[in-house]
Amino acid sequence: MQNKFLYSKITKNLFTISFFSIFFFIGSQIYTDYGFYIDEKFHRANGFYWLNYISTFFGHEKLIEISKLKFDEIQGFTLPSIQEWNLYSIIFDLPAAYFELALDLKTPREFYEMRHFLVFLIFFIGSICFYKILINRFKNYIVCIFGLILFILTPRLFGDSFWNNKDIIFLSFYVFSIFFYFKLIDKSSFLNILFFSMFAALTTSIRIAGIFLPVTYIFFFLVDKLSKRNDIKVNSLIFHLFLYFLILFICSPFLWSNFISGFLSSLNLEMTWSGKVLFLGNYYPSDKLPYYYLLFWIVVSTPIAHLVLFGIGFFYYFKRLIFRYFNVSNNVIYNDLWRSKSEKKDFLIWINLIFFVCLLSLMNINLYNSWRLAYFLNIFIIYFSTYFIYLFFLKFKKKVKIFISIFLISTVFLIYRNILYHPYQSLYFNFLIPSSVKNNLDVDYTGLSGYHFLNNISEMNKNEYPINIAVGSWYPLWRMVELLDENKKIKIKVLGNDNKESADFIYSNRIYDVDKRFYKKYDIPKEFKKLEDFKIDNTIIYEVYKKVK
Repeated sequence: MQNKFLYSKITKNLFTISFFSIFFFIGSQIYTDYGFYIDEKFHRANGFYWLNYISTFFGHEKLIEISKLKFDEIQGFTLPSIQEWNLYSIIFDLPAAYFELALDLKTPREFYEMRHFLVFLIFFIGSICFYKILINRFKNYIVCIFGLILFILTPRLFGDSFWNNKDIIFLSFYVFSIFFYFKLIDKSSFLNILFFSMFAALTTSIRIAGIFLPVTYIFFFLVDKLSKRNDIKVNSLIFHLFLYFLILFICSPFLWSNFISGFLSSLNLEMTWSGKVLFLGNYYPSDKLPYYYLLFWIVVSTPIAHLVLFGIGFFYYFKRLIFRYFNVSNNVIYNDLWRSKSEKKDFLIWINLIFFVCLLSLMNINLYNSWRLAYFLNIFIIYFSTYFIYLFFLKFKKKVKIFISIFLISTVFLIYRNILYHPYQSLYFNFLIPSSVKNNLDVDYTGLSGYHFLNNISEMNKNEYPINIAVGSWYPLWRMVELLDENKKIKIKVLGNDNKESADFIYSNRIYDVDKRFYKKYDIPKEFKKLEDFKIDNTIIYEVYKKVK
């Protein structure tokens, strides 16, 4: 019996190692396939700005000189003062700037591909921690592998994990924080408080939403006291808050001069961006989007299997929670809401999900375009999807093989959909959404298609020189030219929006800063005819127009 158990454990470990090895190998082979988004140069500059600032603070002369030279070389942005730069996190940009120096990278494409690999590496580690979270809670190996598959193969997460150095980094650090939060629930030790406090602080330094992590810890402490239990001691709470704010201060240089004003400024950044958003054919100010905007985007861009599993899992959990609430005892509130550490973990995930969905949907917080700022909600969506799989395995043991078969078929289909969208998984829509809906939304807002377009147009017109290209949308295509090979770069000339008549081609990723129905700013001149609609799954990614001579 003992040998059988040992054999089973070794088999599971080997399979898990093989699974992650294959995932890492695939990622390391395809990370250069993805496009480059419009803020890449901005965040590279941000990294060198803060590297210079910290080097100056500590008097590191060599780094001061090199980082200043690198910073000055980055053209294309009018960089504001340090008081305004303090609105951006250094957690990714600063190490990326240092690695660029340490690896002695020379070309723009090398700079950004290194950053893309670094994003993938952090997401890869985050995936391991997410698997550990599931194992910690559900204990069932097959259930947790299924949850991990759902997490990794979520197309928008998979695609963004190769370039998105903001939303994916925040999601990954939120996973790290939840991982140590679960360990802290299991055992309130010095190390667990230290690691949870550290990652909660790092997460908050990336996005102010991370502050909800210590808020939930305070909430659990208060429930503890109301129920006259002592799971969280006062000194543990004080120690956590001390470490949290100390680490937040240390890893946020913009807080060094004035912690309170710097912290409030970072909060202000999350709330005040304004712009136009195309939603179902109409243009809305980003702070006046319909209350259902977030939920709509989650539904249209999440795989159907995820939605079904999450919907059932969330329903079962919420039903149990309501039952507990109405049967709560006056003296044992804690014991009725969660009767075990596992149930407390479920409640932690639930309260995170409910809080952020309500906050983002009802308080007119700027979501920019799609729901990429809220991609970290996928943590909770996949968790409750796994929760249902776990319940199914418990309650319907005789039908587990049927469920496994259906799940594996669904996984094959999901892999196919990821391949279909490659390398635009970031722009994924599930298969039930008609093209009439997809093409009345902002799709390629981050401009991932620009680099691919320039490569394609250069290949299609090998003998032409120069190739004059205008832009029929709100997109800085010229930023992508420096990423091309030298033989292509010298052929391409990107013209301004007011000089379309001189162009040979017009590119449009269909993103506009005005209501195109009423403003003629981006109208295509009559002498141009549409050459191509670049589509994936009937979703228009970009359009190309050619001058008729």
